[in-house]
Amino acid sequence: MGMFDYVKSERSLPDGFQGELQSKDFDCDMTLIKITAEGRLIIDRVIEWAEVPKAERPYPNAPDGSLESICGSVRFVTNPVDLDYHGTFNFYGTDRIGNWHEYNAKFTDGNLVEIEQVTAS
Repeated sequence: MGMFDYVKSERSLPDGFQGELQSKDFDCDMTLIKITAEGRLIIDRVIEWAEVPKAERPYPNAPDGSLESICGSVRFVTNPVDLDYHGTFNFYGTDRIGNWHEYNAKFTDGNLVEIEQVTAS
């Protein structure tokens, strides 16, 4: 299976699917890539890791040094970057009942031209 990036489309997809999608056409480091309503491609680049205050962790009362005390102790801080993407990328996923959804999104000079559904041959 391997690593991938998450894809979220604020634009309607050809078949109306609205679920979580994946792509292996970028860095494949579990980053969120968004097709905005305006038709731009934005990636949430990780700029730093931040320590989560103990009160905000899943087990805030866990004894120091325990496994539970370090659960959720760091989070990454992201910076949305417009990729000004030119080209086509593929993204896909399954719905709750296992139906496959796959698309190609074409961008020219950073602007979305079309999203087409990929059909099995």
